[in-house]
Amino acid sequence: CEQKATDFESRQQLRAEELEAITKAIEIIASNSVSGSAEKHLPTLAQTAASLAQLRAGGESRAAQQRVAEFLRGRGQQLSSRVLSAVAERAAADPFAKVKKMIKDLIVRLMEEANEEAEHKGWCDTELSTNEQTRKEKTEAVETLHAEIDELEASIAKLTEDITELTKAVAELDAAMAEATKLRQEEKEKN
Repeated sequence: CEQKATDFESRQQLRAEELEAITKAIEIIASNSVSGSAEKHLPTLAQTAASLAQLRAGGESRAAQQRVAEFLRGRGQQLSSRVLSAVAERAAADPFAKVKKMIKDLIVRLMEEANEEAEHKGWCDTELSTNEQTRKEKTEAVETLHAEIDELEASIAKLTEDITELTKAVAELDAAMAEATKLRQEEKEKN
């Protein structure tokens, strides 16, 4: 879980940088140099092939589109983000409407991933704290059992010592009794 936590932090940072790059791209797309181009180049919905070709070759909108693509490509390489690199390639080739949709979809997907990872991180943190509490309880139980074992071993040693002393005392009493019996036998024979 610790590895997942560090991975989570690095992905969160990468995601934040990707979102920053996408926000910058949206700013470029929404800027005055780009936003006025649609009315200028698309006065009516019915366009001929020649006007579409002119739109693609048009200076201002094409330049803005190229700036966005270059910016996204640069940030994608800088951040080692395949997603941003893919968006940059699409931005260079597709009209801005598709790029905006892709960017919005990307933002939604990044937010969903961030939420999923945040939930998983929360679960991981909960599990870690639960495991730590369980470990503490088990450690306390082990320490209590070790204390009991030490106490019982001390008791066994004391009882063993007592048994040794009592065995010695019994042996001395047996010896004294044997001697007393011998003395009585001798006195009995004398009498």
